[in-house]
Amino acid sequence: MSSSTAPISSPSYATTNPRVFVTKHDAAGNAVFADEEGEGEGEGEEVPLFRPMGPAGSSFAVFDTRGAVPVDNAEGARAVPDAIPRCPPGGVNFCVSNIAPRFAVPMHRTLSLDYAVVLSGEIALRLEGGAERVVRAGEFVVQGGVAHAWVNRADEPCRIAFVTVGARKVARPDGSELDEIAPAVRQPAA
Repeated sequence: MSSSTAPISSPSYATTNPRVFVTKHDAAGNAVFADEEGEGEGEGEEVPLFRPMGPAGSSFAVFDTRGAVPVDNAEGARAVPDAIPRCPPGGVNFCVSNIAPRFAVPMHRTLSLDYAVVLSGEIALRLEGGAERVVRAGEFVVQGGVAHAWVNRADEPCRIAFVTVGARKVARPDGSELDEIAPAVRQPAA
């Protein structure tokens, strides 16, 4: 395992592979770190960043995905390499997203309730009607399945940690439901 994770104050923080430390119970029911049983004791697991949009776009690391809540703590955490974070219906997902400088994640809607904390940098959260708020390092978002875009107008990357929980579709007064909207092509970070 590599120890390439930079401290939170480093500009490269949002471009390095994150590490995750997983706890579990051993056969006797004692609390242990999962990496105590293998090589690299104490280093945690480095989770490679997935860069589907190339090195100048967003990158993601999914630390754990569970298909149902409540979860079974007898099962270990499962990193999901090379995946865009998607919360299973009725499940939970724990991930990090890095938004490159001067990059915009296109408008999208997920069928989830998203809890987010900006770890480094700052990001504009834009809603489909045009309303926008800037969220800075150390600030939080509770995002209830609305259509939204993330816009990084800064010259440094922004790293955001998410815990997403599967949610029902939102019903409109006429009975129709709001479906998931997949991101389209990249939008300018204007």
